[in-house]
Amino acid sequence: MPGTDYSHKRKCQQVMKTDNFSKSNPLPDYVNERDVLGLVKSKRISMIERFRFKSVHAPELKLTYAGLGIRTLATLIDLAIITSLMLIPEIIFFSFNFSSADYNSFRLFMLAAIWIFYQATFDSSALQATLGKRMLKLKIIDLYGNRMGITRSFFRSLAVFISIAPVGLGIWYISTDTKKQGWHDLIAGTFVVKS
Repeated sequence: MPGTDYSHKRKCQQVMKTDNFSKSNPLPDYVNERDVLGLVKSKRISMIERFRFKSVHAPELKLTYAGLGIRTLATLIDLAIITSLMLIPEIIFFSFNFSSADYNSFRLFMLAAIWIFYQATFDSSALQATLGKRMLKLKIIDLYGNRMGITRSFFRSLAVFISIAPVGLGIWYISTDTKKQGWHDLIAGTFVVKS
């Protein structure tokens, strides 16, 4: 291609692979940030390197992060909403007279499916929050303070189960993290902030 300097792209890739990425150590003169971001968008570098570059070069935002207590309260509100949504499938299920083992499996599956759909849909909407979070004036943002897309929101919703699995350690991590991120937030690259 005319005007394409492949050696310049190779230098950009080498810069991305160094361990000296920090704000105090800016990009060298021969590599500008736009070129590196071009590599990020073209997926010519690994996912970890992309995340590291984006998080290092993300703008400093003045935010108030939501702690464990207020997030737990928002989740309880959401669970009350989801439980009421589950009444319709349960009424249908009872009409078929299934055994209690089938009923418990169905109920657990429905709770997980509705939770993932509910959270992914609302978190990626213009509200940027589920109804419980919105009631408490919370919203979810990405590294740049923007609304996350539906794909990221879906994976974040799935990652909540990873946070819950080992005795809720991923949830308790929120109380120790400086930016109040749980494991699911770290995986998705999101923050829950007060709006």
